[in-house]
Amino acid sequence: MENIDFLNIQQIYYWIYLLIKNFFYYLNPIRWADIYIEYWPLLMLVSLFISAVLAVGLFYLRQKMKIVLKKDAEVFDTIISPTVEEKGQPIRNKRWERILEYINSASPSEWRLAILDADVVLDEMMDKAGYRGEGLGEKLKQVEKSDFNTINNAWEAHKIRNMIAHEGSDVILTKRTAKKAIDLYRQVFEEFKYI
Repeated sequence: MENIDFLNIQQIYYWIYLLIKNFFYYLNPIRWADIYIEYWPLLMLVSLFISAVLAVGLFYLRQKMKIVLKKDAEVFDTIISPTVEEKGQPIRNKRWERILEYINSASPSEWRLAILDADVVLDEMMDKAGYRGEGLGEKLKQVEKSDFNTINNAWEAHKIRNMIAHEGSDVILTKRTAKKAIDLYRQVFEEFKYI
């Protein structure tokens, strides 16, 4: 018998018909409901297993996050360290000591640096106190006077900082103004025992 090469259009249409019929058969919502009912016990078992695995995974991640948060606190909470007695020696806030070195120098640029750095410390202190905002000014606006006795000092020091930051080298900063600003920051930090 010899090979006959021809195109059977009816067969091709039949295959297309079967494909569309099966496609719509499995897309039928009633069919899905039947499958759901038929395999309900298996679905419940698989769901329970997946839920248990995810719960164990979440517990594991939570434990790891506690370790990471603890290490973060050790690293980042030392930026502003409160004064604490240890073996009779007070732990000194090194950042505040650096600010004092800047303010006691003869250079106006270091005075500016002292004020800018003290303002950053105040901003970080406000973050730790739970105040949120774009800048320190917005955080200070949220403060209740009863919670923050030296709020006026913080505002006055921050205004001096803004003058320095926005006007730059155009502003003439005297030693007296710089020391006044640092003294205002000192009063705020002492209230919250950061120095």
